[in-house]
Amino acid sequence: MLRDLTEDEVSFIRSVADMLEADRRRCLLSDLSLAKAEEILDDASLIRFHLAGYERGKYNGQHTYPFEGQLTDSDGTPVHLLLFADPADRLYELEFLRWGDGPLQAPDWASLELIEGPKYEG
Repeated sequence: MLRDLTEDEVSFIRSVADMLEADRRRCLLSDLSLAKAEEILDDASLIRFHLAGYERGKYNGQHTYPFEGQLTDSDGTPVHLLLFADPADRLYELEFLRWGDGPLQAPDWASLELIEGPKYEG
């Protein structure tokens, strides 16, 4: 089921966009304005974005944006946030990687920090 993005998701994506070069920033912010979220996993640790009016081609991979987030889960476990684009560089997924046992619980968005991630040369 599709839902609106949460304020925290929107804020994180805007923060990533603010760190990109102008063309990629405009594209990501445009995609954000069109996006609805679909929780793929039961613990909402993988969210796929659906963009109004955009039809994705055949799936041929994805890549991360060059910045990622790190925060803590409600029990203090570290969590990384990876934001992905599809091969056309359009907003695709948000993944929470919990570095501990058990499912994602309740990420503490107030603890969010942006860090530089790997660069995609596509």
